[in-house]
Amino acid sequence: MLIFISLVPTAIFAQQSPLQTIDLESAISRTISMHPELKSFALKAEVYSGYAQQAGVQSRPQIGFTIEDALGTGEHSGFKNAQSTLSISWLLDGELVKRKMATAKQYGSTVALEREVKALDLAAQTARYFIQVLVDKERLMLAKFSLKQANNSLKSIEQRVKVGKSSRIDKLKAQAEVAKRELDVEDLTHEVDASKYQLFAQWGGQVQTVNLSEQHKKSKVIGSLLSLPNLSLATGSDFNSLVNKLKQTPSVSLFATKKRIAQSEIELSRIETKPLWQFSTGLRRYQTTDDFGLVAGVSIPFGDTNQNEGKIRALHATQNELEAESLALVHKLNTQLYVLIEQMKHSQHVIHAVTEKVIPLLEQAFNEAEQAYNAGMYSYTEWMNTQQALINAQADLIGAYQNAHLNNIEIERLTGTSLVAINKASNAPFNKTSNEK
Repeated sequence: MLIFISLVPTAIFAQQSPLQTIDLESAISRTISMHPELKSFALKAEVYSGYAQQAGVQSRPQIGFTIEDALGTGEHSGFKNAQSTLSISWLLDGELVKRKMATAKQYGSTVALEREVKALDLAAQTARYFIQVLVDKERLMLAKFSLKQANNSLKSIEQRVKVGKSSRIDKLKAQAEVAKRELDVEDLTHEVDASKYQLFAQWGGQVQTVNLSEQHKKSKVIGSLLSLPNLSLATGSDFNSLVNKLKQTPSVSLFATKKRIAQSEIELSRIETKPLWQFSTGLRRYQTTDDFGLVAGVSIPFGDTNQNEGKIRALHATQNELEAESLALVHKLNTQLYVLIEQMKHSQHVIHAVTEKVIPLLEQAFNEAEQAYNAGMYSYTEWMNTQQALINAQADLIGAYQNAHLNNIEIERLTGTSLVAINKASNAPFNKTSNEK
């Protein structure tokens, strides 16, 4: 179950160290809270906030002081007939500044969506790592069961060799089979450890490697691989609702935001072509009469107002391009969603067939082959081949469960909708038969 995308305070997990148990929900929450890639988005937001603040700064008024009719010749020599003017001028750019601020804020709005896209990807990756841990644990259980069966077979053959019912060659083959399956158990033990480390590394990027290594070994990953995703939401009208949700996913919404940014840029370009009036006013002093007078003025630019026409045209083309890319993405996601649901259905069919038909038949065949071998009607190789066929079927069942969950995780990533929750209970045994044996 991909439960996100709220930011969970790191302090919550600091109180739980060292970790004891990890389920899928807490694994994803830790990733969203602690993964270093997500922390960079807070810095990005701060950058755009600074740009928006800077865009809101208006042009500063200018204070001027001029002296006329001074330091010349004749009547204008010295300062006796001088005129001095103290003035202030300002630019009417309020509308332009307001539009610049709006455009800067639009750019900043992409950060939240980009973070959601990254959070979805990281949550899905964490879920895949979590499933891999469960898969490796199931495979390890199967390998241990297989080793137990091989040891039982070896004991049976040793007794038969003692009474002369089997050859020493069968005993050597059985010993080799035990050694091989011991290697399988040892290999899968390392696989479980490695997959757990990979999972914990999703939120342990800032933890020292030694601490992370100790942390994942002391913690227990809990969940059941054998709880199937529910397909009821992926059929009929509910499937159509999932398709509609594709249009609301962060990756698609990002295109809509970029289109709004382009529209804001267009409005800004249009405002920039409008002439900005500049007003000035001041006080003038006449040196000869020691009088004062008020002066005022206005400055209006003139000329071509189509200076940004090319830029506006390019921005309109960008909007159309973004619209086309958005439709193409929705179409692609729609196709992926359909294929994933069909693959998940197939995995369920495989699980049902292997569980209800294949494994029971192979178990019966194995038991009968064991009886036939003990009666001298079957060779050791034929008996072991039957046992290996059963183990292979059980491994195929694990793979089918894995595929079902991975397809479901990808559906959740595409739609942002939770279709299934993996059980939080402790790992169930691989299957009833292997547990009993």
